[in-house]
Amino acid sequence: MRISGSKILVTGGAGFIGSHIVESLVQLGAKVTVFDNFSTGRMENLQAVQDKIEIIKDDILDKEALLSAFRGQDCISHQAAQLEIFLSTDNPFFDLNVNTIGTMNVLEAAEKCGVKKLMNASSACVYGQVEGLTDENFDPRPNWNYGVSKLAAEKYGFIYNDYHNLPVISLRYGIVYGEREWYRRVLTIFIKRVINNESPVVFGDGLQIRDFVYVGDVVRMHNLCLENEEANGKVYNVGTGLGTSVKDLADAVIKASDRDLNTIFEDTKEGEFSKLVPDKKRNTQELKMMMLDPARAREQLGWVPEVSLLEGVKREMKWAENNIARWDKVFYSK
Repeated sequence: MRISGSKILVTGGAGFIGSHIVESLVQLGAKVTVFDNFSTGRMENLQAVQDKIEIIKDDILDKEALLSAFRGQDCISHQAAQLEIFLSTDNPFFDLNVNTIGTMNVLEAAEKCGVKKLMNASSACVYGQVEGLTDENFDPRPNWNYGVSKLAAEKYGFIYNDYHNLPVISLRYGIVYGEREWYRRVLTIFIKRVINNESPVVFGDGLQIRDFVYVGDVVRMHNLCLENEEANGKVYNVGTGLGTSVKDLADAVIKASDRDLNTIFEDTKEGEFSKLVPDKKRNTQELKMMMLDPARAREQLGWVPEVSLLEGVKREMKWAENNIARWDKVFYSK
């Protein structure tokens, strides 16, 4: 399908990734509707395009609201989700309700309204504890409830794709970062401390490996899938294939800032709050490694991440310096 001239609704469109998708779709000539309950999304994220889009404040758990919003839409980009690992552990039923039942509601409404394609935001967390580069054929064994709820949503998407005449594509995001990222994740904590001329604080030895992918690269992959029919019914890793340790991430933030700082290592146990970083808690059942093989996306769609980690960190840092009030406290949902 062509993006230009299409009617595209983005659930969670006021959130971090969703708002970047919305901006891109508007720039490419789509008629865009944002569907968001604004529990975590912010109007500030849509400031650049708010006069060019329709905004519906409602919830993916409301079936009637979805049906009303989806009528006449060509495509749904489903970015709305419960994202917090701690909340998925503390309240797995809430996590299941939003991420799995909510996605089921979206799929059902899309089918009933004759939507032509649905993009589903999934996560690398479906894989669980792995060693080395992971491709889409790896047998998932999630270590967090969040990964289970996202994996279940993927599987329901396959059913609608295979038997309900609704093309569905699931994107397994790595650690997406960039402008408008919410203030809780490790990179945002590092950046704010360095902006305040404080050393980044790493929990443990900092050897945990993550695949950091810039939000602009994620948006390009999303749009390639929208326009390419070969992607229908597929699941794709959206990562760089490069592993960055948390320790090296801290070093990258210092380098991007050009400040004379050194990383601090804190012996914070899993599930404990930091003594040095107010309100920051270390994840339980922490992933030791996350590295996504992007070969399928490269071979089938020609997608290759373009923004290096250092360049992406510089961009996020510049944004944060001008929007530091938005990072006033560590964010934890409900």
